[in-house]
Amino acid sequence: NVATDDFIVRSITKPGVEVHGYQPTPSDLIKASSATIFIENGFGFELWSEKFVSNLKIKRINISDDLDPIFIGEDLYQGKPNPHAWISPKRGIIYVDIIVEALSEFEPSKRKFFEKNGTIYKEKIEEIDKDFSLFINNLDKNKRYLVSCEGAFSYLTSDYGLKEVYLWPVNAESQITPKRMARTISIVKNKEIPTVFCESTVSNESQMVVVKETGANFGGNLYVDSLSNDNGPASSYLEMLTHNLNLIKKGLY
Repeated sequence: NVATDDFIVRSITKPGVEVHGYQPTPSDLIKASSATIFIENGFGFELWSEKFVSNLKIKRINISDDLDPIFIGEDLYQGKPNPHAWISPKRGIIYVDIIVEALSEFEPSKRKFFEKNGTIYKEKIEEIDKDFSLFINNLDKNKRYLVSCEGAFSYLTSDYGLKEVYLWPVNAESQITPKRMARTISIVKNKEIPTVFCESTVSNESQMVVVKETGANFGGNLYVDSLSNDNGPASSYLEMLTHNLNLIKKGLY
């Protein structure tokens, strides 16, 4: 959307794939060997990227270099930045600015072109932001809880005044403990939270235990680490935001 036809844009990871532990293939290396720019989220999201680009002569753009992190406060991840900043539309707007600046530095003669494209794209994100902000502002403060499987929504909850509850921190599905499960069930019951969610790249089995024990509704799967395929509900960033926020609105209304 920022580069339009000025760059050929390709993703190393595929739709529906868990990005954290992705293992690049030989064809990925071949694809990247002819690239001029490699853009990554950072904050430890792409655990494989350091080795992947180590032998490539390529300009590397790390989005997180220009983002303020929200730190994880639990267990092995204590003090590490939560990487999922793009989940919040407000942060997504910042991503666009960072990409515009990076491409403009790489190709200075096209700065106005990239800035114009970025403005058009940011306006679309801003519409999504305004709609969700209005919903939250009209939602009873006692209902402003987002319960998910993974603690991937910290930026969204922070930016829109929600309280985040989750079964495990970032990329730690195997670390569900009886204590975490009991805590989540207790909060959902005590706060009478109507709906809980999970994510598209993990099993919702554990969250269904919460549903069974509390009587809450299961609101569906949110897209976090990956887009859907072209036929799915989240085949682009804008569609992902719209899908996620519409599910949350429906579940909390």
